[in-house]
Amino acid sequence: MSRTAWAPESDPLIGLVTERPPANGESPGSAASIASGTDRSIVDVESSIADLGAAAVSGNLEDVLADEPSLLVTPGERALTEAASRARATPILPVGTVPGVPTIDRTSVEGALEAALDGGAVLSEQPLLTAETPRGRRDRGVFDVTLVTEEPAQISEYGVRSRDESIAQFRADGVVAATAAGSHGYASTVDGPLLSRAIDALVVVPIAPFVTRTRQWVLPDDELTLSVERDEDPVVLCVDDRSVERIPAGESVSVSASETSAVLTVPDSS
Repeated sequence: MSRTAWAPESDPLIGLVTERPPANGESPGSAASIASGTDRSIVDVESSIADLGAAAVSGNLEDVLADEPSLLVTPGERALTEAASRARATPILPVGTVPGVPTIDRTSVEGALEAALDGGAVLSEQPLLTAETPRGRRDRGVFDVTLVTEEPAQISEYGVRSRDESIAQFRADGVVAATAAGSHGYASTVDGPLLSRAIDALVVVPIAPFVTRTRQWVLPDDELTLSVERDEDPVVLCVDDRSVERIPAGESVSVSASETSAVLTVPDSS
């Protein structure tokens, strides 16, 4: 994973994502989204950015991206994954607790921005997963791609192939493929191993397998295929925490980590 010093533009514009993206089932700008989504730790920084020699734009992710900011400040996991999948070339400064990703403490945002604008930030590449369905839909995520039965605790049958080699076929509630960052999240809750960020690989883990000694795998991060061999119950594809579409029996999803997003870290601000 490459790491370089980040130099701000001569007239930097700081994008502050102050509303979390809506969860599945919520409408953008809905009362539920706004009431639970405004992040005061980000809002309170906006008034001080002019003193740092920069301008600021704030709001939901779509509105902020429209102004083409020099960097994005994102609160929490959902805002990070939405920003990384939609603005791969814009550096992101993640704030709050995000398992597997270096972040800035919510109480240190102003100091971290000051250090970044003074040239004290480091730019690193965050691998992005791309999942492509048989119907040509492509979705990107930071953490994981999952095939899982739509109803909890229901079993289906899945297959895993890597670089056109059959790895396994098993009955389980689902299967998850995770990046190094994602190996600290959902994959770890189903007993997957933690993956080093220095390795170009994905961890693949069955979810609640019917045979309890089913293996887990660390596989190359390209040309991975997850398939539904039987669907005794409907199976859905999820990318990070977003439900994408149903995957019928006999169909498969292609997964790779060939793209990256840009993430900023500021030493001593975590």
